[in-house]
Amino acid sequence: MKKKLFAIVVFVMSFVALPVGAISEGQESAIKNHCDTIRDSLRKVQRDDSRTRVYLGGYYENILTGYMMPLNVKLVENNMSSVSLVENQNNFATTKGDFVANFVNYQKGLEELIAMDCKNEPDKFYEKLTSVRKKRKVVEQNVKKMKELMTEQVKLVEELRKEVQ
Repeated sequence: MKKKLFAIVVFVMSFVALPVGAISEGQESAIKNHCDTIRDSLRKVQRDDSRTRVYLGGYYENILTGYMMPLNVKLVENNMSSVSLVENQNNFATTKGDFVANFVNYQKGLEELIAMDCKNEPDKFYEKLTSVRKKRKVVEQNVKKMKELMTEQVKLVEELRKEVQ
């Protein structure tokens, strides 16, 4: 029983003692052996994400300039301005700007990752991959926030419609 406990402690400590960002031999081997496949997959992700960004960017722009802004202008013209709608529009515009900036940052990181020599520098490659994943997560959070703001817009417009009737 003591030997088993000791073995478990040594096993756990071997992982704790690894420097931050260090990869296991298995991970290193997998990166080296599948480097070309990994890079091809990353290129596909890059193309798909770029298309998605163009689509979402246009979609968000249409909502902002074709729906939110004209509605608020019309409300002001009719002396029915809504602070909540204006705030939501401003938050939407700000978040849209964040989305664009964060996506550009993510794409730059992804380009650098794809250009790296993963066969000869698997540690650096994995470290950069981790960094790019975090940047992609930030973009994902921006998209989530945009959805929340669109939902809020619909709710606010419904409330306004009820007030006007």
